[in-house]
Amino acid sequence: MGRGAMMAALAMLGACGGSEGEGTATGSRSDSVVTVPSVPTVTVAALAPTSFSGTLPCPDCAGITTTVALFSDTTYRLREVPEGKGGAPAVSMGRWTHDGTTLTLDGVGRRITFAVVGEDTLQLREQNGQAVAGGASAALVRADSMDAVRESATFVGTFSAMPDAATFRECGSGQTYAVATRGAYPVVAKAYAAAKLPPGSGQQVEVTARFTPRPATMDGPPERDVIEFVKYVGPAANPDCR
Repeated sequence: MGRGAMMAALAMLGACGGSEGEGTATGSRSDSVVTVPSVPTVTVAALAPTSFSGTLPCPDCAGITTTVALFSDTTYRLREVPEGKGGAPAVSMGRWTHDGTTLTLDGVGRRITFAVVGEDTLQLREQNGQAVAGGASAALVRADSMDAVRESATFVGTFSAMPDAATFRECGSGQTYAVATRGAYPVVAKAYAAAKLPPGSGQQVEVTARFTPRPATMDGPPERDVIEFVKYVGPAANPDCR
C-alpha cells in the first residue's frame, strides 16, 4: 500500500473512532443510543372475551346489578338485576364497538355508552357523553374470570331448519348461532315445518333459551356458543332485528 493510501485509511479509521469515543482522554465513553420497540397498547377490544360487573344507578331502586360480557365477534350479553325488586334477571344482546376511549353497546332500541378508564374500568356516560352522577357507583370493573351470561332468557330471532343443521339469528346482535337439538328444539322445529315456508326461508320466533359452550364435536368457531331452546313462546315480528 502506498504512503498516500495508508494515510487516507488511517484518517478514515480516526474519523470512525472519534464519534464513538469522545471523552476517551478522560477514560470515559459516551452512552450509545438504543431504540426500544414500542409496547402495543392493551385495549378492551384486544382482551375480549372478557366481562365487567358492578352496580349502576337505578331511578326507582337501590341500584342495578349489571354484568356485560364482551365476545371477540363484537357481540355482547348484558345481564341486569334491579336490587330489591325480585324476579328473573333481564338479559339482552347486541353489538359493541370500542374506539380506544369509549365502549358503546348497541342493542335493539337501546344504546349504552361507557368511558374506558384504563384497562379494568368502564364508567357509565349519559347519551351526551357527560359523566353520570354517582362516581364509583356508576362504574363496572373487569371480573377476574369470564362471566359469559348464560342463564335462560327471552330472545327473538330468525329460526331456520336445514336438513343437516338448524340456526338462530338473534335480533339484537344479528349473530347466527347453531341450535342444539335438545330441549324445546322439537317444538320449534314442528312449528317451523307447519308454517310451510319456502325452502331456505327463516321464521322469526320468540323463545326462552340459554347459551351453552360449543361441543368439541361440533363444527364452527370454538369460541362461539350454541343456543339451546328451553321454551317456544311463539311467532314474532320485530322489524328492528339486525
